[in-house]
Amino acid sequence: MNTLTQRTNESQILSLRDSLEKCQKFVADFPELVPRYQLAKQVIRAFRRPAFYEMSQRCNLWCEGCYYFENKNRIEVTHEPRQTEWESFFDTEHSRNVTMGYFVGAEPALEVDRLRAAVGRIPYGKIGTNGTIRIDSDIQFRIGISVWGDEETDTSLRGGSVLRKALRNYQGDPRAIMLFTLSPWNLHTVPTVLDACRDHGLPVTFSMFSPTHTYLDKIRRQTPADSQFYRIAATKGAPVFTPDDLDRTSDILSLAMETHPDIVLFSDAYREWITRPGPLYNIDQETGIANDCGSRIRGALRYHSTGLQPAAVKCCTPDVDCSECRLYSGSWSSQFRPAPEYLQTVQTFRNWLDMIEVLGRIFLYPLPPAYDELVARQ
Repeated sequence: MNTLTQRTNESQILSLRDSLEKCQKFVADFPELVPRYQLAKQVIRAFRRPAFYEMSQRCNLWCEGCYYFENKNRIEVTHEPRQTEWESFFDTEHSRNVTMGYFVGAEPALEVDRLRAAVGRIPYGKIGTNGTIRIDSDIQFRIGISVWGDEETDTSLRGGSVLRKALRNYQGDPRAIMLFTLSPWNLHTVPTVLDACRDHGLPVTFSMFSPTHTYLDKIRRQTPADSQFYRIAATKGAPVFTPDDLDRTSDILSLAMETHPDIVLFSDAYREWITRPGPLYNIDQETGIANDCGSRIRGALRYHSTGLQPAAVKCCTPDVDCSECRLYSGSWSSQFRPAPEYLQTVQTFRNWLDMIEVLGRIFLYPLPPAYDELVARQ
């Protein structure tokens, strides 16, 4: 270990110790926060050893700027393991004490038996799906269903009408949460989508479109449009958020929480953070990679391709441009340790507790017991 790395690690240890002491002081001074702090610790404990798994290399949609296919360095596995090998693999992951699995890839619902192999072997899981194929009810993981707008916008951006079918497939399903990926191209559709989700008994949260380097490079080079994942930006430009777009997005999110408090899973503190102008993370000027993103693949956190081998990738979405990244997975996982701004006053500490409570509701199914205990105290 070189001297710089050693100093960095010592600094992180001191920072963690200081954060913990400040949290404990707030709880000691304000005993009414004890249940909420206990809940926060239980939620964070569920993520103590996470892992990302690509479950499929196939998809049935053509989403503009797809995070998976608009990646020139995508790992292509020519010979995928048999089902028995997936089961043995998740046995190994169970032995490795993985607590949270993120099931990603092109479309995990096309490989339902692989998902089933993880059930009972990993306590918590979050499946990212487009919702066009209903995942069997015996797969008891959280199911995040991607939404890109109302019927017209969804069809344009994804190459097919998706929203209505996804709502029908998962109506009232307690595992399901609608993940609305906002972009400057679909902000006008938020009220319509929220009404539809409410009518189908489905909660909603939000991510923000974050382009890959491959997608941005095509736009910069003025590459002609193709018929797959680069159809619109060739003439319309990149759907990146300007400062004005961020202000508008912040207002739209505030209104969504105000008008649909029964279904929208979000928090004011997180809204303020995710819509700040400029890069959200500390970007290494030489590599362009975020130093402080919670989804960086390092330490015990691993990312597995469909070949079931750990992949040497930078983060949960390997080709995303870190300077433009506002994806919900990395953004939420970066909140596990409270930033100094959330340890200034008891109110800012409450804001952090709010974020962790919402984070658990978004990612975990079933919810940890601390949620029932908190409701019982209220």
